[in-house]
Amino acid sequence: MIATEEQMQSAKLPLEARGYCAHKLLEYQSCRADVWPWAAKCHHERHNYLNCEYEDYILRLKEYEREKRLLHRKKRIEEKKIVE
Repeated sequence: MIATEEQMQSAKLPLEARGYCAHKLLEYQSCRADVWPWAAKCHHERHNYLNCEYEDYILRLKEYEREKRLLHRKKRIEEKKIVE
């Protein structure tokens, strides 16, 4: 995690937003505060934040699937040993 706990507390980020991509969210929020009436100018920061969230989700999904396959493999090997 790149953003520190103090930075997230000072920005008053909700707990559900304090994750791997919190630093991208902080950049997006600061951009919106800087150019407030024209928040659409921060589309690049918003895209970076959403892309980070998406990639983090995909990575967690792949890790879950890997763990699931490994547990299934372990169970299959143990069943094979019992039969022999």
